[in-house]
Amino acid sequence: MGLGCIMLSIGLILSIAIYTFAAHPTHLSIIGKTTPTLPGTFSTPPPKITCTTQPQQKGDKTISITSSGLKRTMLVHLASSYGIQPQALIINYHGYNSTMEHFAHYSNMETEADKAGFVLVFPQGVDNPPSWNAGVGARGPTGDANDIQFTRDMLNFLEKNYCVDTHRVYVTGYSLGGGMAYRVACSLSDQITALATVAGAFYPVPGGCQPAHPIPVLEIHGQADQFANFNGNPTLMTTSVPVYLHIWLTRDGCSHSSRVIFQRQDVTGIEWGRCVPGVMVEQYKVSDGGHTWPGGGSSATLGYTTHVIDANVVIWNFFRQFSK
Repeated sequence: MGLGCIMLSIGLILSIAIYTFAAHPTHLSIIGKTTPTLPGTFSTPPPKITCTTQPQQKGDKTISITSSGLKRTMLVHLASSYGIQPQALIINYHGYNSTMEHFAHYSNMETEADKAGFVLVFPQGVDNPPSWNAGVGARGPTGDANDIQFTRDMLNFLEKNYCVDTHRVYVTGYSLGGGMAYRVACSLSDQITALATVAGAFYPVPGGCQPAHPIPVLEIHGQADQFANFNGNPTLMTTSVPVYLHIWLTRDGCSHSSRVIFQRQDVTGIEWGRCVPGVMVEQYKVSDGGHTWPGGGSSATLGYTTHVIDANVVIWNFFRQFSK
């Protein structure tokens, strides 16, 4: 009789405990999923990765390295938020016959880097006038330097000396610099997370574009561009924008059906989202846009500049979706 009462009491206590735990569960969030913790323990967030590289000065700094026997330079811009946690890295290639300083001022991407908190690098091309070895044109290579090796050496230097997130390394560029970013994405896809180009001049890549894996791609182009013609230039052997996009749609396993994601005044945004998982292709067309950087400075010789969109904002909003 006494033993029965004891067993009944223990059962009642266990029932109350189980009910209380079920009604008030404790969960630990792990990459979007919840897992119950043991009763009596506390949930703690995973530790944040902190910077272990040497401190660097904020703002702009010109860095020189040696690559393929040549002295090569780059302009590195660090936001005020740099140095706490690893930040995304964007490499932005200037156009033909330009400099890293001029292009940094023209594109004004440093403003977006300061707001969003990413490491921004403007490499300097060599040759005279400054150019990039972005492919093969009607007059031979667009540049003579080994700019793929320079980019590889630059990435190794930056990843060793700066607090960058190697899972979020992006390349972009303007005009011939867009063509250079294209060749880099084709050749160094093991290190590149995503690609964006503005008014890109796309030349045939030696051996064809053969990335090791699919890459997200954004293309921004004016349909009235007279220097990097939207429909290509057979004389210069530049590829048309539709053909360039077709290359990436094929590489990324995308359906050729698209949808409009943005429409305002002279700008139309299009997305091909049915690609391999984690990849998409986007394009922003400016109906009356010239050979310009949307939202950037105006130039009578380069044609009309739209301010309906800011290329820097569009590029960063695209890049920030992807990590490898």
